[in-house]
Amino acid sequence: MRIQKMSNFIKQFSVNVDMNKWFYTGILLVVLSYSPIFFPEEVAGWGFYSRFIFFVLFLAGIIMISEAITLKLSKKSLVREITKSRNNLVSFLAVSVIGGFIVELVVDWLGKLWIYPGWDFSGMLLFSIPCFATYWLVITESCLATKAIFDYLHKGKTYVKTTFNWEKVFFPGLGMLGTLLLVIAATLFIQDYSGQTLRLGEVRDLNYQTSNYVLPFELIMLLFLSTWFILEYFEYREHKTSLIKDIIHHYPTPLISILLGSFVLAIMMESQNLIPKVWLYMNWPLPEITFIGLPVTMFLAWPLHYIGFLSLFRVFNRDESSEIWKGDLIE
Repeated sequence: MRIQKMSNFIKQFSVNVDMNKWFYTGILLVVLSYSPIFFPEEVAGWGFYSRFIFFVLFLAGIIMISEAITLKLSKKSLVREITKSRNNLVSFLAVSVIGGFIVELVVDWLGKLWIYPGWDFSGMLLFSIPCFATYWLVITESCLATKAIFDYLHKGKTYVKTTFNWEKVFFPGLGMLGTLLLVIAATLFIQDYSGQTLRLGEVRDLNYQTSNYVLPFELIMLLFLSTWFILEYFEYREHKTSLIKDIIHHYPTPLISILLGSFVLAIMMESQNLIPKVWLYMNWPLPEITFIGLPVTMFLAWPLHYIGFLSLFRVFNRDESSEIWKGDLIE
């Protein structure tokens, strides 16, 4: 039965010529984005914006591949939903840009877990909105495509129509716990920073390795947990499904999609960046444990991109984000 479903899944791409072209064009763009591997020394001598083009090709390819899969299997298109109206587009851009700035402020500027060695500050400001929006779109598209495949091969999409009685206590309690953890993280940050003499940071921290203050990795994780728990509460309050709610209602597909989708995209994106070096990592725990020359802890943190971004997107958008978790028919 599973073999037959897999066969049907493969045949889906030959039914619609337009989606066929969309899918294979995406593959071609991804392959082209890896071309620096064949002439690494030449690419290393190029200017930053010339090298950045390869990363743009990669992102465009992933979006096209994911769109083709999702359209074919679930008859849904995130790009079409986002661009269906001005309100949808503005809402998506607002969430992606605000979320992107928060991540860059906490994880990049304070945590100094990576730098963008080729950017200048004016260039970063100029490209911030399209870069944040495109990166957010790639994260969401890759997750939806993976989820569409699992829904097709397994039991299909199901819906949450009711809530368990104990959820009325659990999710508000989760929101309170998230708020408490946020206060604790802020308090620990103030104590840690005031107990040393390093400068908090400056603009050049985004592009260069400096000797300024580094927010401890443990506090970054605490901030993530607090934010996620608060977002889970807001999803519950808005009568929407969420990652934890799906798990509670015996629907593990979103979690599996996040883990598998983030693993595949992480390997592809990080390996694609080995030559162009659009970003470089630093200050990760256990730096001596590496994979393809990069810290393993960085790869392990990739699912957090998905959980944080998708939860934020779900809170502030309804129709555009309806496919992320279960369909919500909660009254």
